[in-house]
Amino acid sequence: MKRFSLFFIPLFLVIFFDFCGKKGPLLPPVKKIPQKIEVFELRQRGDKVVLEWENPVAYIDGHPLSGIVQVEILIAREGEEFSGWKDFEKRAALTKTINTEEFSKLQIQKEDGSVRFIYSHELSMEDLTQKKLTFGIRAREKKKNRYGFSDLSSLEPKTLSLPPQGVNLTVFRDRIEIRWDPPEKNIDQSSPSRFKGYNIYRADEDGLLQRLNSQPVKERKYDDKDFSIGSVYRYYIRTTAADSPPFLESGDSEVIEILIEDTFAPAPPLGLVSVAAENFISISWSANQDEDLAGYRVWRKVEGEAEYVLLTPETILENAYNDSTVEKNKRYYYAITALDESGNESPKSKSVSEIIKD
Repeated sequence: MKRFSLFFIPLFLVIFFDFCGKKGPLLPPVKKIPQKIEVFELRQRGDKVVLEWENPVAYIDGHPLSGIVQVEILIAREGEEFSGWKDFEKRAALTKTINTEEFSKLQIQKEDGSVRFIYSHELSMEDLTQKKLTFGIRAREKKKNRYGFSDLSSLEPKTLSLPPQGVNLTVFRDRIEIRWDPPEKNIDQSSPSRFKGYNIYRADEDGLLQRLNSQPVKERKYDDKDFSIGSVYRYYIRTTAADSPPFLESGDSEVIEILIEDTFAPAPPLGLVSVAAENFISISWSANQDEDLAGYRVWRKVEGEAEYVLLTPETILENAYNDSTVEKNKRYYYAITALDESGNESPKSKSVSEIIKD
């Protein structure tokens, strides 16, 4: 029995180490490739092509990317299709290199917290003669020659109009009236300008930008009725060569900034009546309907006097007043003004007169 055990122990050890130490085929190291650059928008606006994209933040295997140090934008001015990035690079020209220190100038933050980049390529006269322009973006990783590439995006450049000019704003109680003049030429300096309407844009103090009109405006004016007193707004206008999205728009007109201040007085009170009592004169009037009404002032003058004197240094809230500082057999004339919360005062109401006789 002992000899049998001594025979199998070495055999077991040989088999064990033979299988445990066996190695599989050598595999090449996994190459870290940045994720693809996502291009969200490629559009022409006037004499520029605007690109909007997101830089990659991870490798294709999901590991975080150490950082992008450079972004390159390439453009091909050929109408043919490309079989891929290698074919595109052979025929494309490098039009812009963006280094890290320039990133902040091109970054915008979206409502979802993501950070995107926006770059505007200025169209040349050569660009305007091309049937198609194809753009590609590649980003180089920090300290490595590893690139992330975008899909190729193309558009056909159009001869669009120049922006509107002579933008003017006028603030009324119920609206902000925006007026402008049409452009006279197109981006290639040809005339007359070619467009179908206008789009009106407004940005508030927080930078929130919105297009105010749902359909292109055909007139040379627009009334903005949705505004708040005390707010600062910035307005600009673009022409559009299409009646529906995606609009082929011009560049921006001049930007007009305005602080909306309440400089509008309430309406003068109506329906003023007076009644003489034994020792005082009572006056009353119809309540004003102004939403920002703060109160009223009562004015009085004696017959023969030229100017009214203020009876109520403190604004009163009621639409009635009893004047007990009167003398008998004197005729008094009364008028009322209304004040709003911004301190604007209405013109005087129509006057009434009253006298207390013995």
